[in-house]
Amino acid sequence: MPGQRFVRSAADVVLTFTVVTLLSFLLMRASPIDPAEAFAIRNSLQPSDERISELREAMGLDGPLIKQYAAWLRNAVRLDFGRSLVNNKPVLSEFAATVPFTLRIVALSTAMQALGAILLGCLGYRYRGKGIGSAVRFVTVAGVSVPSFYLATAYLDTIAVKLQWIAVASGQGLLRDWHPALCLAVPMAAFYGRMLTGILVKEMEEDYAVYARCQGLGENYIMLRRGLPHALLAMLPNFMQSIGFAVAGATIIEQIFSVPGIGNVIVTSVVNRDAPMIHFSILLLAAVFMLTSRMSDAARTWLNRDSARGNGQ
Repeated sequence: MPGQRFVRSAADVVLTFTVVTLLSFLLMRASPIDPAEAFAIRNSLQPSDERISELREAMGLDGPLIKQYAAWLRNAVRLDFGRSLVNNKPVLSEFAATVPFTLRIVALSTAMQALGAILLGCLGYRYRGKGIGSAVRFVTVAGVSVPSFYLATAYLDTIAVKLQWIAVASGQGLLRDWHPALCLAVPMAAFYGRMLTGILVKEMEEDYAVYARCQGLGENYIMLRRGLPHALLAMLPNFMQSIGFAVAGATIIEQIFSVPGIGNVIVTSVVNRDAPMIHFSILLLAAVFMLTSRMSDAARTWLNRDSARGNGQ
């Protein structure tokens, strides 16, 4: 029943957030670096035992772990995630200022992934068994094998430094976001392009494709107008999950391209042992993955229901 599914889904979300945030507290406690000591060293304070104890008490890090977590959870329910240990600014406002940069990169990267996957998938199917098809297969395998962060480093080294074709740091808006989005999109476009080719091979053997051939329709027309829409719908649930991976991958890409997005804040927080910022960043990434997972499940349910309705007719 819909009500039971909603309750199970809500319980799953609450349990996931609880486990993820609790793990972040456990990992912070297990780390050999004390946030209070790191704060004292960073601010040129005398890191004596007494001074560190005072800082730990002021930061709320002196009590038992479960007490710290309970206090953080109570405040988080009220959307109060504390203040940064680096600049004493609210955690939520610090992340809010960086979200537009990351959203632009992820949105542009998602569009590139979709267009690249469609192009590679159609070429891979149409020219399978030929030289062009082998070249497409090589490109997709190479694209999947190269990590996005390595591709971004090589891209900057070759295009910006050696050839000096672009000045990455001077761009604004989409002009600046184009470069990190491209490096982020290439591996996923290759992955989904290869997947789309396999799905097209199966779709073009279905009865509707055979019937279209009997009507005298061309192979390209059948592929683009009949096979491709079915293949894209079949791939939709998996593609939605890639959005979460794009957000996670952007954390590293933004550092390479010096983009002041979420990734820059997360890496800086980890380096500075900024506990409130780290806890919220883990919660934020978990929320993104949960959202894209729910979107994928909803798309899969809709497609299964639509397929069952079509079979019933």
